[in-house]
Amino acid sequence: MARALILALCLGLFVSPAWAALGRVEIGSPAPGFSALGSDGRSHALSDYAGKIVVLEWTSPVCPYTALKYQRGLMQAIQGRATKAGVVWLSINTSPSGRPGHLTVEAAKARLVATKAQATSLVLDEDTRIGQAYGVRTTPTVFVIGKDGLLVYQGAVDPDPQKTRDDGQDYVTAALRDLRSAKPVKRPLTRAYGCAVEY
Repeated sequence: MARALILALCLGLFVSPAWAALGRVEIGSPAPGFSALGSDGRSHALSDYAGKIVVLEWTSPVCPYTALKYQRGLMQAIQGRATKAGVVWLSINTSPSGRPGHLTVEAAKARLVATKAQATSLVLDEDTRIGQAYGVRTTPTVFVIGKDGLLVYQGAVDPDPQKTRDDGQDYVTAALRDLRSAKPVKRPLTRAYGCAVEY
């Protein structure tokens, strides 16, 4: 029974009562604004990056699906390509104090170093307002916001939960490539997989 519950949580199959109150952002709609402390010790507001492409990557230090994406450099490669092209990449940890996966500023900074992440910052969503506004249910989940502030992609990193190596064929890289080419994102919505966010 316990094993089944853990599996359900990791696959995002457990429906938390808190999920009923989650928001939802439609493709083509304005991305909800937010402001929260980052691993660099400063506040990060979405409005700070107006006019830039922004990627929001929901992450968790206790999720095995997230760990797989960092294990052999897949996520770091995607992040590196994006940030080198001028994209702002904000990893977001939605976890209040006392919950599994909660990070302090110091722990968040150490995690970026340990994982060799190429993110602009790891943002701490301790009051869970950011996650709720975006309707995030699982980690990892990714959102891509265009220069005009409109959401152009949301969903999984790639189609394979077990994929750990970079081949440039992930959903995020494809969405960013379309944006840079001034084309509509071909696949704007996919189903995210992973571990349930505990609100």
